[in-house]
Amino acid sequence: MRQEADILIKNITALVPDEELGILKNIDIAIKDGVISKIGKDLKIDSGEIIDGKGKIALPGLVDAHTHVFQILLRGALTMSELQRHPIWLKVLIPFEAEMSKEEAKISARLACLNMIKKGITAFSDAGGPFPEILAETVNEAGLRATITHSTMDTGVSSYIRTAELNRELVLKYRDGRVRGWYSIRQLMTSTEELIEKTFRYAEEDSVGIHMHLSEEAAEIQHSLSRWGKRPVEFLYNQGYLSNRVLAAHCAFLSRGELDMMSRADAKIVHCPTINMMYMNFPRVPELLAKGVKVALGSDGGSYRGLDLFTEMNVMIAGMSGYYGSPFLDHSVISPRDALLMATRNGAMALMIQNAGTIKEGYLADLTIIDIRKPHLTPLHDPFTLPLFASGEDVSDLIVDGKLLMKNKVVMTLEEETILKEVAEIAPIIHEKIKKILNRS
Repeated sequence: MRQEADILIKNITALVPDEELGILKNIDIAIKDGVISKIGKDLKIDSGEIIDGKGKIALPGLVDAHTHVFQILLRGALTMSELQRHPIWLKVLIPFEAEMSKEEAKISARLACLNMIKKGITAFSDAGGPFPEILAETVNEAGLRATITHSTMDTGVSSYIRTAELNRELVLKYRDGRVRGWYSIRQLMTSTEELIEKTFRYAEEDSVGIHMHLSEEAAEIQHSLSRWGKRPVEFLYNQGYLSNRVLAAHCAFLSRGELDMMSRADAKIVHCPTINMMYMNFPRVPELLAKGVKVALGSDGGSYRGLDLFTEMNVMIAGMSGYYGSPFLDHSVISPRDALLMATRNGAMALMIQNAGTIKEGYLADLTIIDIRKPHLTPLHDPFTLPLFASGEDVSDLIVDGKLLMKNKVVMTLEEETILKEVAEIAPIIHEKIKKILNRS
């Protein structure tokens, strides 16, 4: 009796960065009930959906481990000098979120999810925004995976207070499925000790993660030293807050001792290459990886970048090579394969997604498929060099939870033209709102 599958991918090359060999050529991948049911050559399996994999490469689903869905409508609204207004997150970004309407939030969420599907992102972790329930609805409609949270803070911007108790309601509402509620600390500088303690305690009690910005600027280090007599990571470690539940974005200013603390606690770090290098620092990513820290990749939202993890991989390889490698004539400090691991397996681990981040039988069927039949991808003697040449525009198909979200570059779950029209209509209103915020800052 012939086996059955929901989707059968025929004659494709698959990259498995976490395996020693890592390249499976001309294989078939059968998907059934949301998981990879069979991998092999010339599988005799009936399927309702067949994808021709000739000239294509399958990757474990890309994971954007740090993004800001509700900031995507800021694209192109801030000049380079305005982006230097310190601190931009407190003067512009948070006020923008605080004044966002539900309708604007819905359009922002739909645009971000559409953007991610088109760029091959199967899962993401939102750092927190004004309407996480709206985001949850949109993610479910789009078919993606996500962790969502309130932008938790109880000092700073008086109109934008979010408590640990409010966040707990979200966590309890979204416990299972593709969308899961998490806790967050927007910034230690905008959090009281009570909020910090409750957030980490509740996360432990509820067995979920905490998404936070950490050690992203000099002012934060100075604040922590003045407030607690310790650097931020040192404070969290000594309090017993650091653990494998922590997803810490940026970590651009870690001391040598803090590297060890992150490693011992098994905390996860998200490197956002372009934003880190432009506005923060060159984080000690090679040292973190050498210490076994699981470093994932993030875009830091669509207000600065195009939510394209291939671009971020390319920027990271070049930046880390130049900063850490050139002084020692070592240009392999971050390899393209390392980058793929960070964007796939490490991202899945950072989001605490079980049985994900690789291409193996029994694992979740989250796959990003690239069409390499293009001049800039031909020839590709070593498929693991893909991050050096590809962009999100080369993604042809996307599968999440065993379902096709995009086939041959056509999005199946969201109406692309409708969303683009909605954004065009609201753009002038958003631009005026941003001008007012800038005039106040």
